[in-house]
Amino acid sequence: MKCAVVTSTSPDLDASIDGLCDQLAADLAGQPIDLLMAFFTPHHTEDAGTLRERLLSRLKPRVLLGGPAESVIGGADEIEGRVGLALWGAHWPGSELVPFELTVQERDDEVDLLGWPDDSPESAGFVVLADPFTTPGDALLDGFAKRWPGAPVVGGMASGHHGSGQAVFLTNDGLHDSGCVGVAIGGSVRLDPVVSQGCRPIGKHYVITKAQQNVILALGGKPALAQLRGVFGEVETRDQQLMQTALHVGRVIDERKSAFERGDLLVRNVLGIDTKNDAIAINDFVRPGQTIQFMVRDSAAASEDLSHLLVNESKRGPVLGAMLFSCNGRGKRFFGLPNHDIDGLHKGIGDVPTAGFFANGEIGPVGGHPFLHGFTASIALFRERKPAE
Repeated sequence: MKCAVVTSTSPDLDASIDGLCDQLAADLAGQPIDLLMAFFTPHHTEDAGTLRERLLSRLKPRVLLGGPAESVIGGADEIEGRVGLALWGAHWPGSELVPFELTVQERDDEVDLLGWPDDSPESAGFVVLADPFTTPGDALLDGFAKRWPGAPVVGGMASGHHGSGQAVFLTNDGLHDSGCVGVAIGGSVRLDPVVSQGCRPIGKHYVITKAQQNVILALGGKPALAQLRGVFGEVETRDQQLMQTALHVGRVIDERKSAFERGDLLVRNVLGIDTKNDAIAINDFVRPGQTIQFMVRDSAAASEDLSHLLVNESKRGPVLGAMLFSCNGRGKRFFGLPNHDIDGLHKGIGDVPTAGFFANGEIGPVGGHPFLHGFTASIALFRERKPAE
């Protein structure tokens, strides 16, 4: 079982595509390609039809998926602000792959998604690419949670375009300018997700004891703002500064656990502080009984979070390949240096073939449930499934 990745920064797709296909095929030792992913910047959008035809004719993948992004990731590079094309292929004997295309239907002021696969492999994981302008995030993720509870769903919202009908997704069947494309992966391959939300927890956990919609009124029986001020007085000066500019709340997803780690917390933004009511407003609905922890975000916190998660993940065994969906707010503009997330991934789990893109919203599970994130690095790691799994 083997994965491989090739990239190009040439603006001339017609001149470069054959060489890329030859290199990818050679890296896979001429073995059949089961899954082929193609990520490309807007410079290649007009040539998407040609790209699709050449990939199908030269590489003959069992499943082809591809989509646009403002910047792509491949090999050891995050190709930001330049022409870019990344091709990632996998030879996975014994794998079960079920591609699907979800289309949006509006009916009676409600939005629904049609085209869910009737069958999927047992214990499947999902990779999805979606158009943010036509795909309702709640309907998409609720659909997965309802049909495949606990299944890992990893992917990203396409970027680099600015309106409905401008996205171009590639599949074996054709080109698609809306909705969502994806593949269910099972059989001999296991998808393990890693979701780095870029935040570091501070203080202790608190149980919400009074709330209204998205406003936290009381924590542990005391006014929410009083508890926040208590945390502020306990942390270091650096964290105090971050609490004033980059404060977030992590909400525990699985309350059945007796202990919570950062991977159990769904990070949400703090929208404002209500000093009159000693309350905190966040961009999520909350209710009494839920557990939260305050968190802060900066480049150092994001680096530490990614490293921490990958160190733990490296203990789970060798990885065949990876896909990385990083927020378009990360990259050089956030970390101040190139290739931060891809370098961190390879440092954590080894130099495995990796491709992906900078997304307009990242999809990944927290606490066993799929969510749409921001400022996140959402990663799919592919491992060989043991017979007993």
